[in-house]
Amino acid sequence: MIKLIGVNHLPPLPNSPGYSSRESHDYIDYALSEADKLYSAGFHGIIIENYMDYPYSIRVFSRESLNALGGVVRAVKSAYSDLLVGVNVLRNSGVEAAEIACKYGGDFIRVNAYLEPVYSPEGILYPTARAIWDYLGKSKCRIKIYADVNVKHSKPILSFIESTYNTCKRGRVDGVIITGWATGYETPISRVYAAKCLCREKEVWVGSGVSEDNIGGYVEVADAIIIGTSIKIDRVTHNPIDYDKAYRVAKRLEGIDNRVKRQYLNREQ
Repeated sequence: MIKLIGVNHLPPLPNSPGYSSRESHDYIDYALSEADKLYSAGFHGIIIENYMDYPYSIRVFSRESLNALGGVVRAVKSAYSDLLVGVNVLRNSGVEAAEIACKYGGDFIRVNAYLEPVYSPEGILYPTARAIWDYLGKSKCRIKIYADVNVKHSKPILSFIESTYNTCKRGRVDGVIITGWATGYETPISRVYAAKCLCREKEVWVGSGVSEDNIGGYVEVADAIIIGTSIKIDRVTHNPIDYDKAYRVAKRLEGIDNRVKRQYLNREQ
């Protein structure tokens, strides 16, 4: 069964440009409200992300920001233990994301530039794979790692095929994430299929542009689908989740998944 992962785009964290005197409980209350909508709609997981901290620094070193993220992760996992809880610290704070997941009970991290350098609006993002594994080794922590390939809002230096192959074969990842060119823009199905062919032993997640209208195209080529923008109020990324939109997406996927299963059963008979 395909996993359905929602995104909690947090309001600006302390020390970010858009911060406006929010307290820790404000982030936790907001995150729990968003998690409840996803859980009630039938989603399998949630990614906690500092989306509203733009313009981003390449790495986040603010202890206040990281503690706020950690508090949210701990609160969501405590309240919804059945949900997979992931951490993505923009723009490319893979080590910090790993630290948060390990210390506060997260299940996985998403890393934008894991085993490839990319050009981005924030500057060149250098690979963080070895630093993440050094941290995991020292902390004796095991979490799952999902790495973007030619991540959105960037210009690749290595080709898609090179990056995907290297990440799956040499990156010690649990899966790769394939996206469109920007947040909310559709992920090419051809790229998802290519990644699945290259990464047979790994999971392939779709990372942008999936909606109720096009989700059926990814059912037979993806292991998980991350949905953010299309389930937000007015389909605006920084808005709260619209429960009805999230519910319709989950039911749509469930219906398509059940039809696919019946087709396979009929073929076997």
